[in-house]
Amino acid sequence: MSNSSKYDLTEFTILDATNILEYATSRFAAIWIACDRSHVPRSPAYKASFIRHLQWEVDSFVFPYINICMVFNTHPTMTDLLCSILGRFSRLQTRNITGEQFYAEFFAHCSPHDPELRSTHRVVLKYAHDWWKDHFDTLGFTLPSLDVNEVLDMMADHFEQLPMGAMLLPGPAVAGQVEGDPLLNQILAVKARVQHLGDSLEKMLQEKTMMAAVAASSMSELEGPMDELEEALLTSRQP
Repeated sequence: MSNSSKYDLTEFTILDATNILEYATSRFAAIWIACDRSHVPRSPAYKASFIRHLQWEVDSFVFPYINICMVFNTHPTMTDLLCSILGRFSRLQTRNITGEQFYAEFFAHCSPHDPELRSTHRVVLKYAHDWWKDHFDTLGFTLPSLDVNEVLDMMADHFEQLPMGAMLLPGPAVAGQVEGDPLLNQILAVKARVQHLGDSLEKMLQEKTMMAAVAASSMSELEGPMDELEEALLTSRQP
């Protein structure tokens, strides 16, 4: 899955981070749903293994990309659900809660079904490294170290499984970037993406307008025969 060449982080934008974090949120939602339904006994060993695997999730799909945004002096968009999960990880890492408390709070307060936790995540059928679908506490899965290319590939596969309307649009070319000014480059990237999305929306509306015009024309052509048919039916009913 990974490309041999290293990814140039200067090409990384806040939109990439936002999409990766949506993918991460989808993974957390899938994990919550699968493990909440599981009938495996929640032994201390099970809970410890669960937390270790969940730590791998944030280390692979969340923290690196938040850190990149911080270096670029930008802030990625995060859902309430993801913020709730990260807030509990922060409390765990600073030893404000125990692993037992973290486990309990994750399932009590980080449900993807909670209407108070606004989230746009979408769960799909297939995920790479879906450790939660098996007996992760006893099988001893090897959790790999993922590079940016691998994560971007997984993110792209995630969006390809979504309905056509939810798929990622191809990114536009970004012109006018300035070496050594990451914040300006992020602004230019966002501006280019917004312009790209605006152009795509305008094109789609034009196509819809043309289709509506063709449909209206077809309906107009039917008005004459329909009037004739109505008149014939009325005539046939006269004594």
